[in-house]
Amino acid sequence: MPGPEEDGVRGTGGQVDDMTMALIDSANDRTEEGQEQISQALYDLGKHKPALVLSSCYSYLKKHTKLAQEHRVILLQCMEKIVKDTLDQIDTGLATDLIKLGALEMTLSKEVVPDWQNAASGLLVALGAQYCDEVMAEMFERFQPGTLPHYFVVRTIGNLAQANVYRMVPHLTAVLSTTLPMLGMVKHDNMKWVFSAALSKFSEAIIEYCANIDKAPDPSITEDRFSQEIGSAFDVLFSSWLQSKEAKLRLTIVEAMGHMTHLMAKDKLEEILPRVLQGILGLYKKHPEPFHITQGLCNVLDAVCTEGNTILEPQLELLLSALFPQVFNPPDYNNPFSIKNHNEVLRCFAILARPFSGKLTGILLQKLEQGNEKIRIGILTIFKHLINAASEAMEDKQEVVVSGLKMMLGEQNNKLKKIFAQVIIAMAHHGYLELEGGHQMIEFIVKQCSLPNDPPGKRSTDPEYVSNQALRLMCDNVLQLLATTVEDMEPVLWPFLLEMIIPEQYTEAGGVVCKCLSHLANKKREERAEDYELDYEILANTPKPNVMIARLMVLAGRPKNNRDRGMHVLQLMKGMSPNFHESLVELWDTVIPKLTQYLEDASKEDSWSQKNWEDLTLKLLSKSLDVVESEDWIADLGETFGSQIPLYHSYPEEKNFLYKCIGIIMRKSTKKDFINKHLDLIFSTVKHTDQVEREGVAIAMGFCAASHLDSVLGKLDSVAKNDMAQKSGGIFKFMKDKSEVDVERIKATLMLCYGYVALFSPVSLIVSRMEATILRSITPHFVNVKTHQSTELRKAVVHCMDLMGKAFHPERVKNLNFVFSRRHEFLDTSVKTNLIRTLDLIGKALHPDHLKAQYSFSTRGELINHMESYMKAESLTSLTTETRALAMNACATLVKLDPKLSEAEEFDLIKTATECVYPLPRDGGGVAKKGKEEMEVEVEVLLESSVEALHDLLKELLKKDLTTDGLDSIFKHIVPWLLSTQDHERERALNTFLECAQFLLEHMEPSKSNFSNQSSIIARLVPRCTDPDAEVRKLAVDCIYVSLKIASRVEGHPADYKDTMIDALPTLKERLVKGDPSVLFSVINDLSKVIAKKMPSDQLQNFLEVLQEGLLDPQSHSSSGACVVLNGMMKIRGAEILKQVDNIVTSLHNKLASIDFTQTRTGTLRSIRTLATHHLSSVLKTLLSYQLPFDSDMVEVWQTLCQDPQLTAAMIDHMLDLLHKSLPYEERTSEEETVRTATSLPMAVTCALKIIFDCEETEEQGLKAYHTLMGALMLRIGSSVGVKPVRQKEMEKEDKPKGKKVAPVSSKSPEPSLAAIETFRSFLTRTKSNDILDILTEEGCWEKFEAEEDYPEGFTILTRALVASSVAAPHISKIVASLTSALSSLYDPQRVVVAAFFAELINQKCMDDADLVELVMNSLLGRLVDSSHKVRMLCIRGLGNIASVGSELVKKYSTTVLSAMMAGMDDKEDPDDDITTEAMSGLSRILCEIEESHIRAILINVSLKIRPCFEKEKPAVRAQAIILFGNLSRFGDGPSKAPFLEQIHSNLVSLLLHLNDPEIEVKKACKFSLRLLGPLMGSEAINNKFQRHLLEDANLIYGEFLNDLAKLMIDDFPDKVNFYVMGCVSFFKSFWPEIKSNAALFVGYLLGNLPEARQNAISKEHVCSALIMLLKDQTPAVRCRAAEAMSLLYQY
Repeated sequence: MPGPEEDGVRGTGGQVDDMTMALIDSANDRTEEGQEQISQALYDLGKHKPALVLSSCYSYLKKHTKLAQEHRVILLQCMEKIVKDTLDQIDTGLATDLIKLGALEMTLSKEVVPDWQNAASGLLVALGAQYCDEVMAEMFERFQPGTLPHYFVVRTIGNLAQANVYRMVPHLTAVLSTTLPMLGMVKHDNMKWVFSAALSKFSEAIIEYCANIDKAPDPSITEDRFSQEIGSAFDVLFSSWLQSKEAKLRLTIVEAMGHMTHLMAKDKLEEILPRVLQGILGLYKKHPEPFHITQGLCNVLDAVCTEGNTILEPQLELLLSALFPQVFNPPDYNNPFSIKNHNEVLRCFAILARPFSGKLTGILLQKLEQGNEKIRIGILTIFKHLINAASEAMEDKQEVVVSGLKMMLGEQNNKLKKIFAQVIIAMAHHGYLELEGGHQMIEFIVKQCSLPNDPPGKRSTDPEYVSNQALRLMCDNVLQLLATTVEDMEPVLWPFLLEMIIPEQYTEAGGVVCKCLSHLANKKREERAEDYELDYEILANTPKPNVMIARLMVLAGRPKNNRDRGMHVLQLMKGMSPNFHESLVELWDTVIPKLTQYLEDASKEDSWSQKNWEDLTLKLLSKSLDVVESEDWIADLGETFGSQIPLYHSYPEEKNFLYKCIGIIMRKSTKKDFINKHLDLIFSTVKHTDQVEREGVAIAMGFCAASHLDSVLGKLDSVAKNDMAQKSGGIFKFMKDKSEVDVERIKATLMLCYGYVALFSPVSLIVSRMEATILRSITPHFVNVKTHQSTELRKAVVHCMDLMGKAFHPERVKNLNFVFSRRHEFLDTSVKTNLIRTLDLIGKALHPDHLKAQYSFSTRGELINHMESYMKAESLTSLTTETRALAMNACATLVKLDPKLSEAEEFDLIKTATECVYPLPRDGGGVAKKGKEEMEVEVEVLLESSVEALHDLLKELLKKDLTTDGLDSIFKHIVPWLLSTQDHERERALNTFLECAQFLLEHMEPSKSNFSNQSSIIARLVPRCTDPDAEVRKLAVDCIYVSLKIASRVEGHPADYKDTMIDALPTLKERLVKGDPSVLFSVINDLSKVIAKKMPSDQLQNFLEVLQEGLLDPQSHSSSGACVVLNGMMKIRGAEILKQVDNIVTSLHNKLASIDFTQTRTGTLRSIRTLATHHLSSVLKTLLSYQLPFDSDMVEVWQTLCQDPQLTAAMIDHMLDLLHKSLPYEERTSEEETVRTATSLPMAVTCALKIIFDCEETEEQGLKAYHTLMGALMLRIGSSVGVKPVRQKEMEKEDKPKGKKVAPVSSKSPEPSLAAIETFRSFLTRTKSNDILDILTEEGCWEKFEAEEDYPEGFTILTRALVASSVAAPHISKIVASLTSALSSLYDPQRVVVAAFFAELINQKCMDDADLVELVMNSLLGRLVDSSHKVRMLCIRGLGNIASVGSELVKKYSTTVLSAMMAGMDDKEDPDDDITTEAMSGLSRILCEIEESHIRAILINVSLKIRPCFEKEKPAVRAQAIILFGNLSRFGDGPSKAPFLEQIHSNLVSLLLHLNDPEIEVKKACKFSLRLLGPLMGSEAINNKFQRHLLEDANLIYGEFLNDLAKLMIDDFPDKVNFYVMGCVSFFKSFWPEIKSNAALFVGYLLGNLPEARQNAISKEHVCSALIMLLKDQTPAVRCRAAEAMSLLYQY
């Protein structure tokens, strides 16, 4: 290896020298990626040639003194990496040069330049791992006494001490001796910082060296050797530098001091300690972020505080005064430093506890007693930490801590209570609670578990706020944790926790206390623990068994309270039963598991019945009393229950259950004294204001009455006499013993008691007591109930009556015959009277017939208004007076008088009269008291008289205008009632009309009438003919009959004129009686014929319009009837309404939106269909003008039309004709683009055809017109590609008559392309062309049909599917015939569709029909000069497809086709090379069918012609050219073998580089061709490589493949290597960066794998210089790959 040259480069003499220099020169690339890759390349070269690369970098840096700083940094960093990896290969000479360079670079600038000098320092530290002495020698040169060194010299020495402890510590004596005098000279903060940081690292290194002295090279070195120097340095840092204003410096000094204290002489440390601590603590005021100060302080304390060493005692107060505030301010959890500092401060306290545990405990307790909230939280936090982290130091202070913390037991502040609870957990884990006072701590936790919820209202804004709920939940968890996980806590908790069950203040904690106790009790019972059985004599504070039974039984009665306590209470009862009473064990062990299961099931099913639960629990109590069978025990238990009533003062639900329990015990007891005492007790403790408690007392009284009825009745009687007396005491009237309200509430309680007593007392006794005692007692209280204000009392009375009713139900009293004789006292009636008759008489007196003269009654209007107000005031729910009938009679009398009422007055009067009669219930609503027949009769009479009065009034009004107009003014008011949902209202309205119409028929003068509203009236009546109510149906037919009679009279026929059709109507009524739908349909159908014949032409339109409103009748059957008549009218009179078609269709469509009844919808839709049989084109014109997409109702219209086969066939023909004649789209060309917009009519036809084909009924018509529909829909899809939706405005305006309503827009206009595709899909589905559908779906054709680029491909696939389809194949020739003319269409897309269809048809051999082949080939040849290049391309494709038809036809057309292909490859108007691509593809196929002799002459020409296409910009062209070259291989093994092999070698590099082309199809084409060409190359290894790795869809790892292939090519084609390399170099100028990158990489692999002996055959200089040029390429990826290639050429 050549030695050092003049410039210091240890060159090899090869190309690698230049490349290394080029990489060094390019290292400062303009992209980060480039810098990384070039650095990596240098590093890779450096691993193989460390001397070359390091010396080149050395030389480059020496030579280029003005090099950009960033560049120098990159090179220095790279050198550092190489040195770290190859340090053992670097000789001393080079190492010395590099050390000198590093030192020079580091100190060249007197100023501090961090990136540059840091990199140089890094290089020195890396070299120092082996050449530590040399580096230090260089450093000592720059580290002379009396002169301040460079910043980075100090830093480097420090870093070296950290990196190479064992080699550096021996140097530190010299370093420190030089350092100490310098410290006084340092003036600048940055130098102070670097010295402080270095001293910190020196100290750490010495500590580590001495700690691992067994591994150290010099065991004689000890910490004491450095204590003096470190002490001196400490003095400078502490006394002088610590006063600096620079925050960062101060923190570093503190950190250094922390480490240095461990090395200082103990006596010196003790001497300066006070000042040191003061100095460090003084920094807190100067630094907002205290973490580093605390960390340093902690290290100092750690060095000083050993057990028994009290040197710190004088400083303790000062220390604590600095540390306390930091604990008192809570940490900021968003700031990691704040949390770290908090932890360090707590660590300081743990260290201080070593020598000062007693003193510290005293100070903490004193502060806890006197401090504010923040201080106390901080103190408790410290206690928690000390208990956990300083357990050894605190062990002998446990009693003091427990005793001292008792002051917290009465704390009210939730924040403090929360932290104290955490302290209790810590104490529990470390055995504190086993000491005296532990029980009080547990009680504190229980107390927190009993907290109520925060009162509602504004929540505190304090972010640290602790709610009662949060604290309670936490303490619940604490107690549970202590009971279940801390084993040492068992003796503390058992049996102490039992004392927590009874006190009232801990009721809320009942659930969690029972949960813990049940765990302990059941565990001890199962284990048969010694301390399980309780001695109640010794355990004086533990509640006695009956006390616990009473408490637990009540808590179990409301299991959902206190956070679902029920389950835990029951488990505790089961666990404690042997401790309660031996007789209970078996019963409770059997029953309690069933009760817990009941609770579990109820919670799972989310169904809860408190009543059922109470029944089960009271049953358990009752059975428990039975199994113990001790009268004294029962009485004692009852006394205990009674004594616990005060516990539930604030818990009414529990108190309610407690009363019930006492009731059960009284029922069981036989002791009179006990009974009477507890009856008094219950009544004296109940809150009469609380309904829940009141009910509990009442049920308890009922339970007791079951065994002691007379005692209970006696008690209730005494309460009534004594407790309810209202007494005024003394002289002062306002002083009352009981207020009126109190008495009312006691009365309410009493009522409830009597009710339950009646219900629960023995049947045999209650009958005799009812009249004599109970009713006598309660009757007086009924007198004022109705007028009194007390709703509670009213409810109690009603409840009492209800219970008494149940008590005396025949099923309960069985054989005892009891008659409730005083029932009538509870009934009340009232009658309303009036003097309207007077007014009626006045009216009669003023009538002209009476006066015999005309009289104008001027105040009549006022009187009628009074009558109207009387009518309005009458109840509409019941009829109890004759007021309304009298008022209407009075009005009828007044109407007779002159002047005639105005229209407005008449309107108001009719409205008021009808509204006060029609809504009345069918039975009048007055029969509330069943059994009173005279009442029923009275109401019936009142109802009849009211209706009659109404009719009389209307007839009087009609007399004033005896014409059809007069009838119409009344009919207006009847119309809304005809639509009522109440049967009787519709019936009354029709009755009214019938009365009035008959009256008019009998009294009219025909000549004065013109029945212009006949159509409206009959149209309104028609729906009522199929009304659900039979009476309404009959009345409706009668009304139509009379209406037609009136019309007949108006036409001039005499009153007795016989019209057979009209006179037949009454016979229809008989058939209407039964509600059979088929009969009703028949009747209404006959009726429609009559109306159709009798309806005048001029009223036909109005009749149809009004009748359509009947489609929305509230009664579904009525709307259905309207439908039948509408359909009948359409059939008979449809031909007359051509002009109205549009309006009728629009109206019916609008109605459909509101029709829900199936039959009505069907009928309405059929009406449109019937109309279409008369006027198909008009109906279609209207339907097709609707906004798209069609709404659901319009869809149903189309579906209904399809149900008629003839209509469907006509519709399809008409629509295909519209498609053929309409413009498929409008084209607007601007400068930038051509925009195609869909036209509305073809869009509507397309959408309608979709709906038609979705109907099953259209299958036959679809198959009949299969070929025309197929052709039309293919063209429609083509015409829709890339077309924008119809403009909304155009759709709304187009073909719309004036006044036409537009269907509401349900969504945006459908996409033309999607609409056409969906229609086509539906057509295929309907004609059962499933085989076509499957292929189109599998091939992803639906998406292709939408894309402008891909739709020809879609039709190609469709053609294949058609030919293969069993349904479509027979129609192919007809489809061709229907499409041939479209090949000359004006629209490009349509020609494209046909060309694509024909091209693929040839590929599918035209169904083996030679005539069809000829027809299609001639058609395509005719379009080779089409203006559209897409059409030309498809024609070329079709001609190429002749290869599929068979060799005979290939020979027939070969000349024509080959010339077409060659012409296609030369098409001048082919900017995207589409035609070229198709021509090459076609040529590929034809080559497979022709003989070698036909191609031999042009084989090489074809190869040469397609070679430029390998580098074409369009991927498809590249791919087809490469595939074609692969297919030429078929002829490469015959006479043309040698020249073709040359072509393979010429193109091989191109193919290999394009194997990693940016486009997938080109990659696949390369794989395909290389697999075909492999066998011809004469290398088995290369061929195997191609066949194994170049599978079409396999994932190729390109770099690895290229590297392996390069080795094979070097072995098998040694003479071609330079040719390949130069071929690659030619691609260094490629258009694609990827190809340039691939070429660079391939060169790297070829040359990198070439044996050294053969490297001389390569044009090394040219190649390497070309690679060097690539380092300057514009694309970062290319520069990166060039660098990577160079890294492989380390042997050159």
